[in-house]
Amino acid sequence: MLQAHLTQDPDLLNTYGPRLRAHLDSLALLFAADGAPVHFGRSLTYRFATASAVALGAVTGHTPLAPGVSRHLASACLKYFLDRGAVDSRGLLTLGWHGPHAATVQPYSGPASPYWASKAFVALLADEDHPLWTARETPLPVQERDQVRALAGPGLLIHGTASDGIVRLHNHGSDHVRPEEGESAAAADPLYARFAYSTHTGPTSQSNAGDNHLALVLHGGTGRSVRRRIRPLGAGVDGTRGWAASRHLPVFPDGPPLVPGLRVESVTVVRGPYELRVHRVLGGPPNARAEQTGWATGPDGTPVSELHPLLGWDRRDTVRAPQGTAYTPWATLPRLSGEASGTRVYAAVATLTAESPAVRAAAAVTEVTTAADELRVTWYDDTVTRVAFTPQVRVTWSGGPG
Repeated sequence: MLQAHLTQDPDLLNTYGPRLRAHLDSLALLFAADGAPVHFGRSLTYRFATASAVALGAVTGHTPLAPGVSRHLASACLKYFLDRGAVDSRGLLTLGWHGPHAATVQPYSGPASPYWASKAFVALLADEDHPLWTARETPLPVQERDQVRALAGPGLLIHGTASDGIVRLHNHGSDHVRPEEGESAAAADPLYARFAYSTHTGPTSQSNAGDNHLALVLHGGTGRSVRRRIRPLGAGVDGTRGWAASRHLPVFPDGPPLVPGLRVESVTVVRGPYELRVHRVLGGPPNARAEQTGWATGPDGTPVSELHPLLGWDRRDTVRAPQGTAYTPWATLPRLSGEASGTRVYAAVATLTAESPAVRAAAAVTEVTTAADELRVTWYDDTVTRVAFTPQVRVTWSGGPG
């Protein structure tokens, strides 16, 4: 798109202009109220380069965003990192997120890698009287209202809450496995494999307990399974409610990587601050157990992570991640576990909040029933969510205020 703009090539502009506009329509939802981008994917040490597409859209005019929104988003993203230690005492960008953070760094990263952040300064191609500079900053999408956007292609569900400005990304389709690759637990990537990411938390390291993860633990001591190749099963939005689904084959670090017949189907349903997390395990071997973890948070008490069991779980505890995340030097995360032999369905409500919701996670759901491959969940306001697994995964709603 930059080449198209600089050369004013009409064919390139007609090709890439609409693509950039479509991209920005959802990308703009992935920033928190304070300008933080969602901590997900590769090359995160580029930091505020995440705002480069926003700036390029403003410069070229191929954007759905008002100039005041583009300006606010780009400047807030830059300020977010500069205010949190991205630059060291020598005035250099460090390898990390806020400050140095080894788990954020990719194997190919070097001392100069953070300077890909300079892509954000494509904004300087705008003339001094451009609306990007002259327009008054206006609220970001998540500051105006709750945001729910389902992207069926990449299998992503964007979920932002206006009350606290937090944005969450539920991953049901984007992995780090090439089409020709086999599945190996050794190649698991925490920056892709987890079920959820946010603007206020980061994934735990590979050597610590995994946050936002569904693992199978086998009696034979093969260790906790990891999630590699993610196969999307659908996504959708109904007003301010949304869902996304996927399936994966649990991969084990010791012994044979795959267990014949073992697979997991997963659904995330969001409304307000709540995440309904549903899993169906099929082909679980004898004595297997399942584990579900929630958001990893630090000792300062904000944001707050909760994970409340609804169905299938018989034990709950809290585990520590001593290597922490990009946001905290050490972290804790809630964990649920339950028997997993044969075919089993599990459900839980998770929340990540900076402002306490009117109804806590433990009281968000009043009833859960199962029948004929369908899960029926009744919420505190009498809204009913139905999650069906056959003949294909689908989520429907009824009752309540909408």
